[in-house]
Amino acid sequence: MEIKKALTFRASSIGDCLMGKYLLENIHAQFPNARLGIVVGGSGAMIRDLFSAYPWLEVIEANRYSPRILRSLYRDFCGSDLVVTQYAGKAGGRFGLASKLAARLLAKDGGLIGFTDASPWNKFLYDKLVPISSSDAIAEHDRAALRAAGVPVSLQFPTLQYIKDSEVLSKFNLEAGKYVVVHLFAGNTARGLHADKKRELLVALAEKLPSARLIVTGGASDREEALHAADGLPARVIAGDATLQEMMNLIAQSHGVVSVDTGIAHITAQLGKPLIVLRTCVGRAWWLSGQYGSDAPITVFSCDSVCKNGHIAKAYPACMDAIDIGEVTKKL
Repeated sequence: MEIKKALTFRASSIGDCLMGKYLLENIHAQFPNARLGIVVGGSGAMIRDLFSAYPWLEVIEANRYSPRILRSLYRDFCGSDLVVTQYAGKAGGRFGLASKLAARLLAKDGGLIGFTDASPWNKFLYDKLVPISSSDAIAEHDRAALRAAGVPVSLQFPTLQYIKDSEVLSKFNLEAGKYVVVHLFAGNTARGLHADKKRELLVALAEKLPSARLIVTGGASDREEALHAADGLPARVIAGDATLQEMMNLIAQSHGVVSVDTGIAHITAQLGKPLIVLRTCVGRAWWLSGQYGSDAPITVFSCDSVCKNGHIAKAYPACMDAIDIGEVTKKL
């Protein structure tokens, strides 16, 4: 099978798009002249910044509010040799039907691959459906899709490239290897830490690492809470001040990263830097050894036992709140 054009449809998050890039990167390794794109419903500028070091990768932000983009997507990628849609984000869920229909329209006969989910329409839309299991790492889903398409998996684990910027350290007045990046914001409270827990973690980190500077990151909307959490501590808050490319440079030159389970954690893992990650019980598959390798410098903390009868979905879930901060700092 020769691939001249291929697409993948992904949710508009850093973690999901990094997995889409991993799939396309394996295709690029076999077919370097192929036109390859990742379709997202929003946050296109952020995802383009994330993939600035990948000139062969097109990021297309397409939704029902952008008919011009939809027309150009059809013009450029109709008849694609391979189109892969994303797996459902949770058990019993389903990837969006509108995206599946668009993928069917763009893929040539035999070229649409998806994953089993709760949708009754899958059997009418897809040429191949890949079964998924909660016991598999998320990256294994994309490897399985590649195998189903007959594309060799030449890149065993996801990695990430970035554009090196020699001015980043001076911009933030930092020295390489002498600071720790602390990212405590997950984008939503359903997988985040309560404000009191954020403060507890920062205090413990400051006591454990007196010679390292703590750099508290996040988005612009996180800045006020970050300043409150870091008040009176030897920490600098840069939430909202750094682009993704700048964040990648900062992470790459840091001593390491402490993060909740969000895009910054996956960027750190793919850059190969030491990482301590705090996750909910439903984030387990993202941090299995099959995701980044058993030798990756990653330490994962969770309290799955709190949800032994099923995840209790709420703001600041119990499986995050029950994580022992003392145990976290022992790993530093």
